[in-house]
Amino acid sequence: MLKQDFGQTKNGEQTHLYTISNKKGMKARITEFGAALVSFIVPNSEGVPGDIVQGFESVTGYEESTYYMGAAIGRHAGQVRGGCFSLNGKKHNLVVNDMDNTMHGGPEGFHSRMFSVIDHTENKIVLTYRSKDGEAGFPGNLDVTVTYSITDDDEMKIDFDASCDEDTILSMTDHSYFNLSGHDSPTALDHELRINAHEYMEVDDQCVPDGNILEVKGTPFDFTDFHEIGARINENDQQLRYCGGYDHNWVISDAADGVMRLCCEIKSQTGRRHMQIYSNQPGLQMYSGNYLNGKYQGKGGCNYQKQSAVCLEPQLCPDSLTHSHFPTAILRAGEKYIYRSIYKFI
Repeated sequence: MLKQDFGQTKNGEQTHLYTISNKKGMKARITEFGAALVSFIVPNSEGVPGDIVQGFESVTGYEESTYYMGAAIGRHAGQVRGGCFSLNGKKHNLVVNDMDNTMHGGPEGFHSRMFSVIDHTENKIVLTYRSKDGEAGFPGNLDVTVTYSITDDDEMKIDFDASCDEDTILSMTDHSYFNLSGHDSPTALDHELRINAHEYMEVDDQCVPDGNILEVKGTPFDFTDFHEIGARINENDQQLRYCGGYDHNWVISDAADGVMRLCCEIKSQTGRRHMQIYSNQPGLQMYSGNYLNGKYQGKGGCNYQKQSAVCLEPQLCPDSLTHSHFPTAILRAGEKYIYRSIYKFI
């Protein structure tokens, strides 16, 4: 168990870096700002440890960057079309920060908020945050708990729990950027990926789901068997052109409310790390790091370049509020929001 200084925010708030670990050399470091996963150290098949998520040396990088790096995302992961939604007959206006849309809760989303640490042991940390009624335009006082834990079975678990005193909107996810060869490796396009999905969400020219659910068979979106992420990323496909690569939501096969299932698995180019992701969420957003551009200096002086990492985000579908046939992001007053994910190394 370790707690280190992580710098002060622009508002003078002191932040820390908290370490959790298991007996096999797996370690995760988390900060209160955005409840962000700053580093994730995992031994490879030869026992050599390596940090496999991108991040920054201090809280300043998390405040200044536009990558949402490692953060807990809320209140709504992905876009809210047009920056507004109606709930119980009332229209709620949000801050637009992605073309005509609100992305990841807007500029005042959870990624930019200070969480409080209420428990920290050798293998677990628990953080909380109250999102007040009207914050970023969302209704209701929402109490959120984020729990990171590491097991001796080489698993890291990320749990989000929440409740609200009014009907509201909530769709969370983790926005870590993975490169299983090491956070400073130049590309993730050589990783082999398998997604447990036969369908994905079509997007429009703003990279927002348009409501159509398409078969992956015969398209660059078919990851039903392992293949390199970059193998088809440059094909002449309108969906890839819209997003500059992959930034789409896959419909997880055999999804059922609250049931954990394998979403995807990914292997480094050398095959020395193999990660499986399990979740109780119905979708998986895979983002191939298309907008990384080296602008912000990361850990060890590394300027992360385009497609040097991949985000694998169990979640609801972006723009879930527009399409009635998508799983709903409405959280009713007094209901419990329960999000579970497991990152397992085999």
